Amino acid sequence: MPCFNTTRGSKLEAAAVSVLAALALGTVVGTTHANERPGEGVTVQPAVATWTSAIPVSWVFVELLEELGYSVQNPISLSNPVAYLAISEGDAHYWPNGWFPLHDPQLPDNFQDAATLFEPHCTACGIQGYLVDTASVENHDITGIEDFKRDEVRAAFDATGDGKADLFGCPPGWGCHEGINAMLDKFELHDDINHVDAGYAANFAEALSRIEAGEPALYYTWGPSAWLLALVPGEDVMWVNAPGIVEDDAERAEGVEGAVTDPIDMGFVAADIQVAANNDFLEDNPAAAELFRQVRLPLVWISEVDKAMNEEDLTDAEVRPLVAEWIADNRNEVDAWLEAARAAAQ
Repeated sequence: MPCFNTTRGSKLEAAAVSVLAALALGTVVGTTHANERPGEGVTVQPAVATWTSAIPVSWVFVELLEELGYSVQNPISLSNPVAYLAISEGDAHYWPNGWFPLHDPQLPDNFQDAATLFEPHCTACGIQGYLVDTASVENHDITGIEDFKRDEVRAAFDATGDGKADLFGCPPGWGCHEGINAMLDKFELHDDINHVDAGYAANFAEALSRIEAGEPALYYTWGPSAWLLALVPGEDVMWVNAPGIVEDDAERAEGVEGAVTDPIDMGFVAADIQVAANNDFLEDNPAAAELFRQVRLPLVWISEVDKAMNEEDLTDAEVRPLVAEWIADNRNEVDAWLEAARAAAQ
């Protein structure tokens, strides 16, 4: 019977156990790292809308995708129709700035096959409509857009001398541009109202300048936005009734601050803000897909950041720390979203 060196055998056995333990530990560590950062090695190209309140929303998704390990490129600024086409064709992977049903007419024909719209991350957050300076509402007894068929009202709001009231609206490519024109078409108001469709910032600046000078102005705006803080409904201006896509009286908005009537026909349904994303990207990245399902953002916070952007003339990059601060302040909720996203990748 051979004689074994038990001391040496024990050392070999201990060494083997140590190696196996190290290998096992390495596997666990590697797996944990992969689970924490399931997007490691994947480059993502987001798109962002051209209005300022879209920017903080966009950075939220960038920050959270990076926490999941994705390498996220700077969002490319696109008009709505171009963004939805880019998502469909895979030139951009996602866009978190969809306003629905307002944007429905801007979707390409193949959108339903190529892309997914997620549940709203801000439900009914998109309020929009038409406002008139408070003095003119009182002086001309204006309650709605159809009052601009009256000669004296048209004349008061005619800034260009063409015999029509000027409505400072939206540039081509925006959903509100189509909504305003559809309203003017449907109710045969083109002979009474001129839709000024320059860049929105320039349009609002013109309306603001006229109102501050004591002159009448009719303009379109929306929330969340800083525009509602520059000319405050109920103080400087009033929401007026407008015929539009909302035809069911049950859909009329109630309790709107600064409205000439309650309820009021805003001319637009309140929009849900949603993520649109390319299906191929979603199939390959279940963690990102789950994140898009999880995120919920507050209207008030978006408006506050938008106000700061306008008052302080912040660049896109300077907005990002404000987003990081919001994430830090809401860490428990954010971590729950991230954990759900990581679990979806397993």
